[in-house]
Amino acid sequence: MDVFSKQPNDVLDYDVDLTGWFADIADDDIESVVITVASTAEPVPALVLGPAPHNPYVLLGASPQRFKLWLGGGTHFVDYIVTCVVRTEQDRVKEVEFKIKVRDK
Repeated sequence: MDVFSKQPNDVLDYDVDLTGWFADIADDDIESVVITVASTAEPVPALVLGPAPHNPYVLLGASPQRFKLWLGGGTHFVDYIVTCVVRTEQDRVKEVEFKIKVRDK
């Protein structure tokens, strides 16, 4: 699992690249993405998906096999698991997870 760090006031974008996964799949690409965030210390203020003016995610390219998601907020010293469930045009489902560590430096 990839691990990234951010500060509570940061609003950052994270690219998810599935081109390697799609390499052996003909004529398919990303149709939609459902993103959820869970923390290791509930209840705390969550990471914010797509804080204004950003959308939660943006598909990249004409036949998208990558997407960018935006995250802001979070609580100092809390780790979050971001889960992205990707559905393709041919109804494949791929789950991608990564960890965000919020640390006020």
